[in-house]
Amino acid sequence: MDAATLLDEKDRRAAGEAGIAVFADRLILEAQPPVDDETLDAVAARCAGPLPEALVALWRVSFGGRIDYQLDGQISFTELFWPESDGYHDLWGWIDHEADSGVVRFLPFGGFEYLDRLYVDTAEGLENGRVVYWQQGLPRGWELTEGDRADGLAVDVRALFGQLALEDDPWADGDADAGTDLRDAVDDLAEEQPRVAGKLRELVRRAVLGWRAALAAGTLAGEPRLRRLALDRAASAGDLGLLERLATAGCDLAEPVRGGLTPIDIALVNGRLEAAEGLLGRGVPVVNTLRTGSHAVTAELARSLLGRGALVTADAVGGAIDNDDPEVLRLLATRLPSPGERAEAQVLVPRLRMLAAQATHAADRSGDRRMRDRATVLRELADMITAGAGS
Repeated sequence: MDAATLLDEKDRRAAGEAGIAVFADRLILEAQPPVDDETLDAVAARCAGPLPEALVALWRVSFGGRIDYQLDGQISFTELFWPESDGYHDLWGWIDHEADSGVVRFLPFGGFEYLDRLYVDTAEGLENGRVVYWQQGLPRGWELTEGDRADGLAVDVRALFGQLALEDDPWADGDADAGTDLRDAVDDLAEEQPRVAGKLRELVRRAVLGWRAALAAGTLAGEPRLRRLALDRAASAGDLGLLERLATAGCDLAEPVRGGLTPIDIALVNGRLEAAEGLLGRGVPVVNTLRTGSHAVTAELARSLLGRGALVTADAVGGAIDNDDPEVLRLLATRLPSPGERAEAQVLVPRLRMLAAQATHAADRSGDRRMRDRATVLRELADMITAGAGS
């Protein structure tokens, strides 16, 4: 049963009075009043072609609001832009931002602050209504892929809303990454309208990604989003038993599942060394493992990863600074492969010298030989990087 069947007009009015609208079976929070014809005409006048039907349908339900679901692929979508909103820009501000030629083909209608934006294609023809995204890249070392990204996302706005999901049930998991605002809004409504709130709660829960049920049913391997989520959860928890079950179910333990990270990368990010060693024993690729896990690996594991072809980069060395074992830092520092990487590592030098001084002071007070060794490694690495950058 979809929202059109589940909710009658009285239910929608009650939800609307609480600032909740429903479009394509997904809840919009802080829902704004529907768009009027005059504003629609004003927006259309700024576009290269006709406003897509699905976007107009959305705006006829709620001309702006907040989104508390998740999209696949780490694209953040928390706001539907509207005039005079309190975001980074309002709708008109984003249109002005895009309108170098006076009109826009790709109309910005939602996103997250200034980092992620969603657009609809307003050009005449078959592409009209297509949703595309733009995402600002993070600085080097924050993620494996670098630079800004843009791509198609959905055939129209309705299909986009169909992709909105929740990785966890917000009523079952108080620490869920998304959905807690949905939960709170529905629970607040329940104080005055328990019947309507119950229907909205049902809609929210239908959007929860049920990867466990798919695993039990034997269908997980054929459902990419659920499969990637299951691999992510198993690796994050270091659950070797679950990883084995996923492999038996047909999942690829080397599949990139989040931001280019594979399960072994995710295990290392979370310090799950036993799981990482288990995955290493399965022969999974390790090219980025030291970039993601140099803060956590043992020296023995680092040598194994190097022997399998793991890259050593400036950000890998930067991560190793936080490793408790100075041997890991020494090992990676001597493997920086090129003058270019050493030059990029120059930014680490002030921190290395500060930490070396702190370690020396701690060693002088405590007599801790390990701390003195750490100070030596940090100081030698700072000298090596400085010398390399100057050559």
